[in-house]
Amino acid sequence: MAYRYTFSGLVGAHCRHLPTCSDYAREAIDLNGAWRGGWLTLARLCRCHPWGSHGHDPVPDIRAERHRFAPWRYGRWRLRPECLYTGDAARDSR
Repeated sequence: MAYRYTFSGLVGAHCRHLPTCSDYAREAIDLNGAWRGGWLTLARLCRCHPWGSHGHDPVPDIRAERHRFAPWRYGRWRLRPECLYTGDAARDSR
C-alpha cells in the first residue's frame, strides 16, 4: 500500500501482474492469514521485476497447507506457465 502512494507516483502505475502487488497482498492476507499471506506476498514481490513473471496471478487458498519448519514453502516463488499471457491474449479473453 505504501508503494502505491510513494514510488508508484514517481515511476507510473504500470504493473506486470493482475491483480497488482498491493491488491494481491491485501487479498492474500485476508484469505490466508498474516503468516501465510505474508509469505505469499514476499514471493510475489520477488517475482515482480523486469525479468520476472507477468500475467494473471490469482491468490491461492493455502489455508490447509502446513509447513512447520519451512515457512518459505508457503510462497509461490514461480508463476505457473498457464498463468502467463501476452497483452494480445489478455485483450482477447475479455
